[in-house]
Amino acid sequence: MAKKAVKKTAKPKAKPVAPAASLVVGKVSPRERDEVQALFERKNGLLELVQSLTGTGMLDNKAFYEKVVADLGRTTTRSRKWWDDKAKAYGWPNKPGWHWSIDFDTCQISMSQNGEK
Repeated sequence: MAKKAVKKTAKPKAKPVAPAASLVVGKVSPRERDEVQALFERKNGLLELVQSLTGTGMLDNKAFYEKVVADLGRTTTRSRKWWDDKAKAYGWPNKPGWHWSIDFDTCQISMSQNGEK
């Protein structure tokens, strides 16, 4: 009995992933970097606090919960104001669907499409 030739089909190659769309728009001073870094760390700390206390009953204390939520709101507002003030002062572009980010090591400001780092 003759063997049948088996046609091997190549697996489709994965398409290369395009690099994240990112645009360097400027740089801030170390003092300005420290301002936004403090806000960033405070906001993250408050979010981690809420996450760690979820399910413990601590957040059932209305006064405590309201204090944390108010602090988080103030910190978020201050952070947004920092970014808006610096964008205006330095003339950074503002595109719908994009956000600014900072490299805390270099003080460099970049813009990325939302959902990308």
